[in-house]
Amino acid sequence: MKILLVDDHPLFCLGFAQALSLPQAGHEVVTASALPQAMEMAQVHGDLDLVLVDYRLEEGDGLLGLRAFGARYPWLARVLISGERSPALAERARLAGASGFIGKAMPIDAIADALRRIAAGHTVFDTGEEPLAARGNWTMPTVRQLEVLELLARGNPNKRIASELGIAERTVKLHVSALLQHLGARSRTHLLVVARERGLV
Repeated sequence: MKILLVDDHPLFCLGFAQALSLPQAGHEVVTASALPQAMEMAQVHGDLDLVLVDYRLEEGDGLLGLRAFGARYPWLARVLISGERSPALAERARLAGASGFIGKAMPIDAIADALRRIAAGHTVFDTGEEPLAARGNWTMPTVRQLEVLELLARGNPNKRIASELGIAERTVKLHVSALLQHLGARSRTHLLVVARERGLV
């Protein structure tokens, strides 16, 4: 199986790639340190089976990277990797089109097995915790609400968010109001605090 690993931490990227390339793992791995480079490499390596994208990239965002790969290479299995084992983050990865979410703390043999299952068409979202949706009556915000929340977390005003998402500014205000109510937040600032506590941003 041929894998593209997108991670901008050189030591982790090198070590992880080498571990996945060991005979017992049996994977061929190519690496990229940024999303633009990764998109080009996916075009060069047309025989890729799967792309692994780190959640926190210095230039770009792993979730946006998943969507970008999905738009350009919809046949390529996509997996988010992260040092955070958060059910909320796993759900955000799923909503962004990922077939899997893998924590960096997982044993390498478990990761290799998970990747084989994902490449075979299965989904693997193993956070080691109960999914948030199963806790009481808590439900995830909608995909659009999560997009608004991501842009809010970057400090964008409503007008800029509306422009980025191609929607009316009034619609952005409605989404923000819905998020405030959904997460029980008192203000936009409190909303981001609660969202971070729940792993939504």
